[in-house]
Amino acid sequence: MNLRPPMLRGTILRGVALAAGLAASAAWLISQSPSLSIPADETLLRAMRDELQRSKQLAVVAGEDAPYFFSYSLTDAETLRISASMGAVVNVSRSRFRSPSTEVRVGSYDFDNTGHVFSGIYSGSRYDGNWPLDDDYSSFRTELWLSTDRAFKTAVESMARKQASLKNSAASPSEPLPDFSKVAPVVSIGKVSRLKVDDEAWTARVARLAAVFNNNKDVLSSGLELQLIQGPTTLMNSEGTAVRYNDDLYWVYAKAEGQAPDGMLLHDAVSIQSLELDKFPSEADMRKSLTEVGENVRAMVHAPRGESYSGPVLLEPRAAAQLFAQLLGDNLRVPRRPLSDPGRNVPFAPSELESRISGRVLPDFFDVTDDPTQSTFNGKPLAGFYPFDMEGVPPKPVSVVEKGVLKNFLTTRQPVRGFPLSNGHARLPGNYGTFAAAIGNLFVKSSETSSLADLKKRLIEMTTMRGKPYGMLVRKLDYPYSASGSDLQSLAQASSQSGGSARPVSPPLLIYRVYPDGREELVRGLRFRGLTSRTLRDILAASTETEMIDFVNVAAPLAILGAGGYLAPASVISPGLLFDELELEPPQDQLPKPPTVPPPNAN
Repeated sequence: MNLRPPMLRGTILRGVALAAGLAASAAWLISQSPSLSIPADETLLRAMRDELQRSKQLAVVAGEDAPYFFSYSLTDAETLRISASMGAVVNVSRSRFRSPSTEVRVGSYDFDNTGHVFSGIYSGSRYDGNWPLDDDYSSFRTELWLSTDRAFKTAVESMARKQASLKNSAASPSEPLPDFSKVAPVVSIGKVSRLKVDDEAWTARVARLAAVFNNNKDVLSSGLELQLIQGPTTLMNSEGTAVRYNDDLYWVYAKAEGQAPDGMLLHDAVSIQSLELDKFPSEADMRKSLTEVGENVRAMVHAPRGESYSGPVLLEPRAAAQLFAQLLGDNLRVPRRPLSDPGRNVPFAPSELESRISGRVLPDFFDVTDDPTQSTFNGKPLAGFYPFDMEGVPPKPVSVVEKGVLKNFLTTRQPVRGFPLSNGHARLPGNYGTFAAAIGNLFVKSSETSSLADLKKRLIEMTTMRGKPYGMLVRKLDYPYSASGSDLQSLAQASSQSGGSARPVSPPLLIYRVYPDGREELVRGLRFRGLTSRTLRDILAASTETEMIDFVNVAAPLAILGAGGYLAPASVISPGLLFDELELEPPQDQLPKPPTVPPPNAN
């Protein structure tokens, strides 16, 4: 779903409680026959079916580059977006639009137009994209025809570039991989409905929630955004897949900022999301979360600056889940390096785990599973549930780590070495004409655990034995990332210089010195040094207590709040982690000056 106009909400949002109830609520199922019968009131499906049939004519004019695969998808969205700051609503917008996507592949499953550095780039004019809001069969057919024509011409151009690059390359893969895997067609069409949303009531609620920060004198600025997004997604392709399902997201995120006396800018944020409106947290619960954010900013403003540290570190369950989302979750997708001309610089970020299949990536008492088919955990809804991925493939539970050994990756229909088939994890648009895999519900489990209290005692014992004045405890990371773009750039630069992950790791927000008597002291302004996915092998112990975090993957580094245009809600469940040694350091950036005049609420 390409819902770019309301800023966040992009192509095919995956995740609404459809599951078993979908079949029961289906008015009908369409067959895999080319001449499938569709009721007259199903205008969009009739248009998709008929245009898929007509598109076969392209094979007559295509010559060697005949199309072998067509796919149409459309998300029909209604959105309510409300922004507020310090108790004042600054923007209210409601929109309704239809976001289409058309895919045409030429060649064959073994070799097609994808996977080249210029795949998907079209040099001609584009006339499609103006989808009507009315269910008009003729208009639908026209838009599908125009988009198919453009996608076909794009595919032919991409194929020509790919073949030229192959001719210019002296070496070729000894075992070339197919470009597209086959899947069993799926047919699941359900009747969907939109819930009534009271715009005025939600606007008043947002204003009340944003006002939570008003009485906190240490919060200099704040912002809150609500997005209520409703709409079904429909996908039909030439293989016989035809699916339609609810594709909703209800999302609130907020950020509060303060400044320490020495000028250091500090912030905290919260992201609250739900796939169903009736399971969205109550106003009282959201107020509690926002109050906590404000109190965290207050505490950080008055905390001392942190100093460089190397030694034992304890991550409580929330921080551990945030760390796993980055170091493990982001590396479970393995993109293929695109084909290009010799000597051309290709922007490409490989997975840190790509060459470590069957190798140890965690201690042997850890198992990790990604299971998007689960809709709840301990009675709480999971944001990472979804019925179909962006390619119309139902997701499968994937055991990715068994007894510390990496066993599987999350895959799409683009085969990767050793994993030729999709397991239904194409959740985000990828590069070079493909889709990207992403986690759904990541369950991290340990067969050997101790209570957090015992792990804290062990942390103190380790630091005392090493003659250190204190150990470090991390309660929360800045994930999803809520700092500025310049902060992210600085973080990425520091990570590369220190030998850390190619993808920067979010810094701690709530980090404490733990003294020998058990006392905790909050410090500010520290970030990890040299932290990579390999560091996960050095975990000493895990806690009995676990915590679940929900976030919205936005196809941007560190799931930046307010960035990107593509959404894939996810959940991570993890125990706390005790590390033998981690490095932390303060940033070397120049600090800004505090405000010349105190803010109005300081009086």
